[in-house]
Amino acid sequence: MSARRVRSTGSRVTRLVAVPFGLWGAAMLLRPGDVTRLVCGGGPEPDAWIVRVLGARLVAQHLLTLVRPTRGVVLAGAGTDLLHAASMGLARVRWPDHARPIWVSGTTSVGSALAGALTARR
Repeated sequence: MSARRVRSTGSRVTRLVAVPFGLWGAAMLLRPGDVTRLVCGGGPEPDAWIVRVLGARLVAQHLLTLVRPTRGVVLAGAGTDLLHAASMGLARVRWPDHARPIWVSGTTSVGSALAGALTARR
């Protein structure tokens, strides 16, 4: 198998992984109330503007990954996801009543970071 074929397959997998995360971000950006009701299950909900900002970040990150799935772009996105997940640990201490959406946000970020790290071209 040629190096070109391996790179092409890696790019395809990276793009395929970016799609659901980008769509989740789009839902957060465009329908924050629906997303928070789904995630919070009747518990306290974060303000819509917070959900929109986080959704915009996901859309931008994964759109960039779709357009340019280079190792550097994918790993920068994974690093951003890990920083966000770490910030959710601090948010959990600061806003304990919002534990469920904080957990979902942090867990999603860890999943995105792992997916990026595993699919980044070598």
